[in-house]
Amino acid sequence: MNKKTTIYIIFILIISSLPFILGVQRSTMTLINTIVIYSIAALGFNILLGYSGQISLGHAAFMGLGAYISAYVTNTLPEMGGVEFIIGIFLAGLIPLVIGLILGLIALRLEGHYLAIATLGFGVAIQQVFKEWVAFTNGFSGMNASAINLFGTSLRSRESFYIFSLIILALLSIFSYNFIHSKIGRGLIAMRDSEHAAQAMGISIFKYKLIAFSVSAFYTGIAGGLYVHLIRFVEPNQWGVELSLNLLAMVVIGGLASIFGSILGAAFLTAIPEILKEIPVIGEIRNLSMILTGVLLIVVIMFMPQGIARLGIKIKFLFNKKTKEEKLKEEKVV
Repeated sequence: MNKKTTIYIIFILIISSLPFILGVQRSTMTLINTIVIYSIAALGFNILLGYSGQISLGHAAFMGLGAYISAYVTNTLPEMGGVEFIIGIFLAGLIPLVIGLILGLIALRLEGHYLAIATLGFGVAIQQVFKEWVAFTNGFSGMNASAINLFGTSLRSRESFYIFSLIILALLSIFSYNFIHSKIGRGLIAMRDSEHAAQAMGISIFKYKLIAFSVSAFYTGIAGGLYVHLIRFVEPNQWGVELSLNLLAMVVIGGLASIFGSILGAAFLTAIPEILKEIPVIGEIRNLSMILTGVLLIVVIMFMPQGIARLGIKIKFLFNKKTKEEKLKEEKVV
């Protein structure tokens, strides 16, 4: 490992252990777990948007599908010492992946805002299915889910669930890193930068778009499968357009084409609205999170198009530039 990777690992280990060191409340622990889950969804969305340059406004449907599938499987299968939960979460990622492939065969022939509109329509349609398919989703009454119990170890407490979800986030982050640095990942980046140039190099644009879309759906489905066992309840209104827009905002604000940016964006947009709610006057504003998301998107696009993850690099560049200018002035004086 190089020095930069070692610093990242040490930093992540310190941040991950803070909830145990500080001894936070249950509500705060729930918020931290939610950040981890949204980080997984944002990672998947960044593969689609940041690395392949494709936009989707229907990813909330994949997350909701993962939640319903995991809850349904674990409620239906008999207790098998935790195997039922592994099956449920695996299917929560696999079935959205398959549906993403099918949807991609149709929608990915479109580009730009046409693709966004097509995926938006898909998201609205799937949400309506959640409302009407009572046998599977229990409709507007919602569906309950039990706490995860793996091989005799209960993950009922927020701390144990945090460790479990953090391990999954770490594994998926490693997979993302290897995926992006593989032949397919380099093809996605080439396609994002210039489709014509990528085609000239022999890259199948449609094939690579399909891979990015399906992998992104897999990540989002896994996030939904974890979410339902954290909250232990799921209902149709949770999986609307607002959630898809939030995932988009997490990636853009955190940093496009950045694994760390995905996690940072998820943490920022999940935690900041909850913190602002505690402030007397500001906390009383209705739809505060939506207002904050809109303002942050505008600010980031105008002044930090690479996201807040690369803010440190930008500050370092400006500092080095000023240092060089000062040295040049000193040399001229001498």
